[in-house]
Amino acid sequence: MKFYTEFIVMHADEPMPDEETFCPSFWKSEDFDSDGDFYADALGGRWTYLRLTKNRPDGRESVIWVHGLKENMSFTPGRQQAVDLRRFFDYHKAGRYSDQPALAELASLAVTLLAIETTDPADYREFLETVAGFIGSMGGMLVSPWELDEAEFRAEFLDDA
Repeated sequence: MKFYTEFIVMHADEPMPDEETFCPSFWKSEDFDSDGDFYADALGGRWTYLRLTKNRPDGRESVIWVHGLKENMSFTPGRQQAVDLRRFFDYHKAGRYSDQPALAELASLAVTLLAIETTDPADYREFLETVAGFIGSMGGMLVSPWELDEAEFRAEFLDDA
């Protein structure tokens, strides 16, 4: 079975966490590839793109993507995923999240898409842990497909009943 999931998190426009906090086992695997603008100089943590691929001897791979868009950027990332995130700024301006204190009073917004494609349940679980940690570290909230803070996300996706 193949898992494909994407979540969208809205948060303050602040530096991103260290890229190696995203699915740490990917970085430690024997055969992996990483790509992204976090490799660029002088971004000060304001990177917007990460792709990690964990390869296995049997040919299966797990891939995660992180695409970010910041409201006050000096450039617009040239990726369709980032352009698609712009609508969440419009939703915020229209008051869609006004009942969510974590989002209602943000002075400057950022929106980040986190996605995975994998056949490995352990990699999928690690991805869910990564999303929960990202929500918590950025003080943000999942806004798609549901509106959940970190504790609600953990209860929905990670707590073993």
